[in-house]
Amino acid sequence: MKILIDTNILIELEDNKIINKSFSNFYRLAVENNCHILYHPEGVPQDLQRDKDSGRRDIISSKLKKYESLTDFAKPNEGFISRLRNKKINDEIDNKQVYQLYKGYVDLFVTEDKGIHKNAKKVKVESKTLKIKDALSLLESKFTFKIPTHPILREHSIREIETKFDHNFFDSLRNDYGVMAFDDWLQKCVRNNRKCYSLIVNNDIQAILIYNQENVQDHKLPDIYEDALKICTLKVDDSAFGIKLGELFLNKMFELCVNRKVNHLYLTVYPKQIHLIRLLELFGFYKVEFKNSSGKLEMIMIKSMNKTNINDDENIISNHPFYFDDSSIGKYVIPIKPEFYGTLFKDGRYRQPTLFDTSEASLSEIQGNTILKAYISNSKNKRPKIGDILFFYSSRTNQVIEPVGILESIQTVTNFDELLKLVNKKTVFSSDKLENMLNEKGQLHVIIFRLVTYLKNNINLTKIKEVESFKNKLQTITQLKEVDYTKLKNEKYFDERYIIN
Repeated sequence: MKILIDTNILIELEDNKIINKSFSNFYRLAVENNCHILYHPEGVPQDLQRDKDSGRRDIISSKLKKYESLTDFAKPNEGFISRLRNKKINDEIDNKQVYQLYKGYVDLFVTEDKGIHKNAKKVKVESKTLKIKDALSLLESKFTFKIPTHPILREHSIREIETKFDHNFFDSLRNDYGVMAFDDWLQKCVRNNRKCYSLIVNNDIQAILIYNQENVQDHKLPDIYEDALKICTLKVDDSAFGIKLGELFLNKMFELCVNRKVNHLYLTVYPKQIHLIRLLELFGFYKVEFKNSSGKLEMIMIKSMNKTNINDDENIISNHPFYFDDSSIGKYVIPIKPEFYGTLFKDGRYRQPTLFDTSEASLSEIQGNTILKAYISNSKNKRPKIGDILFFYSSRTNQVIEPVGILESIQTVTNFDELLKLVNKKTVFSSDKLENMLNEKGQLHVIIFRLVTYLKNNINLTKIKEVESFKNKLQTITQLKEVDYTKLKNEKYFDERYIIN
């Protein structure tokens, strides 16, 4: 990206005083992401020469070489000049700079000058003529990304747990890869400051996922010629095996790929890891077999995270986390009590983490870790179909719509064993509670869905009251009419990175 800066920006960046945080963050983000920060050679130097503060003039002029001078710049023609004010020397300088943006020689022009912003509007380049705070916001949206979080996990540098490398948690990995080879690899991770997710309970590691973004030369994946995100190590202790951390880790990696705009996710597995392979295949990974440096058979499991490559036209699980939302697909809002909402959707923005999230009580809320979840009610509404989009409304005190899911199955259950098998580790209800509910009602309505993401902007009560579809006050499963869905979509409530167009 080519960013032209005006004299007032340069002075703020280089003057002999404490720099404003917005300016320093703008410069840091631009440089870190290989943006070209340019000045016009017939603009900034002339402005500086007219500066009456000779000390400041000399300081800033001496630092001008750290920026790029715009070469082969365009000279404004008469037609362009006639549309703008051009009475003083500073008008002439300003217009020369605006003309570079007008011609497309630079992508942005950053200035605090109000007159330039007025002129930019006259020649219809106001959207790319930005004040520093707006330029910073644009760079942040383009180059920074949110690290996916979850209350029971921590995302951190591998360096933070180097003292735990000798724990027996890692013994199985040493057996698979060889003690020296694995220990050398861990030290490589430390040197390179690799990032990881971990679950640590009572100072013991229960689970870890180490990841790394790799370029083509590093990953060498067949027929893939762009960056890929690698799950370098995925290990769950036997004591934590039943709490669905595999699904939780996968969903965090899917989210990270979307945030970083990385189109491929992969990891290597051994044939003996049957449960993990099944889980990966369920969510659309394909496998490529190879022999590692030790002569052992391994498999690369690869998932495309490029939604434009999806050929199916249905919301099937292998397309996760992406989904179709055309008019043939139903949209429904499902109410859920706040006390259940917080355990079923533990990584939502609306739910605030607590000091007890890594306690035994919290860890036992397995349904908060899963992609596949269960919603159980007395409703007899059978209108939703497999593949329909579900939005969940936290009722009573919260009164907000946030999670987005896809319906996987819907049925009425009358047998307790069948019910338990269907919703085990997916529901907020204990087996005793389920049995009591079934005995009392005689049958229960079970929806199995997979959590995809959360709304880009939560739909709060004020907005809910404006939507025609919600006139029943969301007392039960409610269909969101297509016209209302389209309106909310146009108002940017949904995260379109997940929607297949």
